[in-house]
Amino acid sequence: MFLHSGPVVFANDAVDALCRRDALRAADCIRRLIAEDPSYRTLGALQTLCRALREWPFPAANPTEMADAVARLETEVQPAADMAMCAEAQGFMRPFWRDLANAAVSHPYDADFSQSFCAGLYLRCGDSGAAAKAAQSIPNWQNNSDALYWLTLARYGIGGLEACRTSLMRLALLAPSRLSATIAEIDDPMLQEDWSAFQDDCAWLDPHDETADAWFPAWYRLEHPDADTALEAASLPTMPATQAFVLIGRLIEIERGGYSLDLVAGRKALQELEPDLFALYMAKRESAHR
Repeated sequence: MFLHSGPVVFANDAVDALCRRDALRAADCIRRLIAEDPSYRTLGALQTLCRALREWPFPAANPTEMADAVARLETEVQPAADMAMCAEAQGFMRPFWRDLANAAVSHPYDADFSQSFCAGLYLRCGDSGAAAKAAQSIPNWQNNSDALYWLTLARYGIGGLEACRTSLMRLALLAPSRLSATIAEIDDPMLQEDWSAFQDDCAWLDPHDETADAWFPAWYRLEHPDADTALEAASLPTMPATQAFVLIGRLIEIERGGYSLDLVAGRKALQELEPDLFALYMAKRESAHR
């Protein structure tokens, strides 16, 4: 135990100095660690973190430099922090992301350098409020998949699933290929349960179709008829999944007034639009009335 205590102490001291953002003291601890045990497991990671502190801030005068800084934090600094600092890693990384976010505020959104925009950087440092504000500053943000992605994560951080539901549904209809990863990143147990149920209920969808996940909002509206999923239909993409989303919303409203000719007509329209979804709709209605 005593043979190993010296290197462990020096490594822990280096971590402590890094958390305090004291690059000079961290470097001194690392030198002592090298003298004691040059093959210590986290030595390379500690050296990477110390070097990052000494060289910070990285160049970030334009979107290209900002993207390079983001890539360096992602590929070099974050992995080293995870290896050497464990529970302290997130706290160590947060000021880097905060500094980059503040530096990026003066840079307008550029779709070619989305990783350089401040909204995503604010999310990385845990500032959901600033991220939401930045996402909504993008012109025509309602139809921009990057803005909707950032806004969804930010709203979830602020108010949970209830707060982010409408932007998530809009993202699903505008950029369905991004939905699965976004749901995984949100990592909400109830949403994950719904996502699995959607895939089971809608097994008729082609898994190789990049637009298949656009049917999630229609399924969700059917599964949760009382949830607030209202969207401006006029600005949504014209496709069957959008039509189904709107139609199911109308059917839910008509159902509240009881059986009627309008309900019969609406159900017929859904059946003609997508027979498999109509079958699911009727099965759920029959189950609810047993």
